[in-house]
Amino acid sequence: MNFLINLIAIPLGFLMKVIYQLVGNYGISIILFTFVTRMILFPVSYKQQKNTARMQLLNPKLKKLQEKYKNDPNKMQMEQFQLYQDENINPYSSCLTSFIPLILLWGVLAVVYKPMTYILNYDANIIEEAKSIVISLDAETEKNLSKNSMRQELIIMEKMLQNPEAFSAVIQDGQVTFMENETETVQKLNYIDSQFVTEVTDFAKTFTLGNVKLSETPSTKPSENSSFFLFLIPILSGLMQLVFTVYSQRMQKKRNPDMPNMGSMNAMLYAMPLFSVWLAFTVPAGVGFYWLCSSVFSFLQSVFLYAWFNEERVEKIGEAERQKAKNAKRRPSMMQKLMEQQEEMMRAQEQQGTAGNRVRYADSDGDARFSRAEMEEYNTAVIREARRRIAEKYGDNETDSVADDNHTKKKK
Repeated sequence: MNFLINLIAIPLGFLMKVIYQLVGNYGISIILFTFVTRMILFPVSYKQQKNTARMQLLNPKLKKLQEKYKNDPNKMQMEQFQLYQDENINPYSSCLTSFIPLILLWGVLAVVYKPMTYILNYDANIIEEAKSIVISLDAETEKNLSKNSMRQELIIMEKMLQNPEAFSAVIQDGQVTFMENETETVQKLNYIDSQFVTEVTDFAKTFTLGNVKLSETPSTKPSENSSFFLFLIPILSGLMQLVFTVYSQRMQKKRNPDMPNMGSMNAMLYAMPLFSVWLAFTVPAGVGFYWLCSSVFSFLQSVFLYAWFNEERVEKIGEAERQKAKNAKRRPSMMQKLMEQQEEMMRAQEQQGTAGNRVRYADSDGDARFSRAEMEEYNTAVIREARRRIAEKYGDNETDSVADDNHTKKKK
């Protein structure tokens, strides 16, 4: 998991570092960083929205198929598949691409939570020694660091900014002293140097937005915060997420009036903004501010995409895709072959009688209608006929081998 996070967070950290070097302020850097990452993800969001809009226009046709073949699920499945083929649309593409933003989110949060690693480029040994200095200067901080492992670097930065002279003195001494069960333990400092305090404190001083310290954790009591805006960050973040959720639900219902009300799922969607408010009061303000910026850009992007993919434009896109599907001379997919083979088997059974669908080895009087060997022979003949027709259609033996494998497994 750490490897995957680093794979994403390292380039994102480089991006954040470049932006920070340009503007010299972490709060403004978060705004620009969020905008750039949203632009990186824009092609994915564009494709998702286009696919969703086309699926919504396709719903009336799908509903007709469901009503027409409600007593024949296999036929309905094949007709739906054919409709997707004719429209040149993949109904599962939105599901696949939705994982990309989630994977990227882990990298983004890592950059926000760990600026010393991904922006200042300090290795783990230096950060561990800095953590040891914090614990040696304030034993109570050890519980806080253990409880909040994700934001250890933000806590270290905050403590260092509060007392840089004490940090410098410990580094010059070259060792850290701990008291464990009234026993003194000494740890040598082998990696950290005297420039560390200056570099980190200079960076921490810009870890602000106006007079708001983004390394500080907001309190639920406004009077206990260094500024009123620090208290507002979690509330604004949750409110913006709620606005985005309400808008998305309203637009989906407008585009697809037949969309069912998803009771518990909708309740969860509306509960998430409230949960994020609570969560933002437990993490440094920099994280909550990133969530706020992300929600604002997501909302603006959603407004643009819903306006762009209006019904007229989606219909034109659909027409172009249908024409593209007609002109394309592509090799049929394995799924298409298997479904057509199933259809051919059903036709063969209808032509040769319905005995295969009413499998009985003996009637109520005990007279044998079909022996097991006869049924095996009959089923083999039906499958062979279906294979022959598919092979004639596509001119290859790929389907034959698949059918042989499937039939062999059934016999076993």
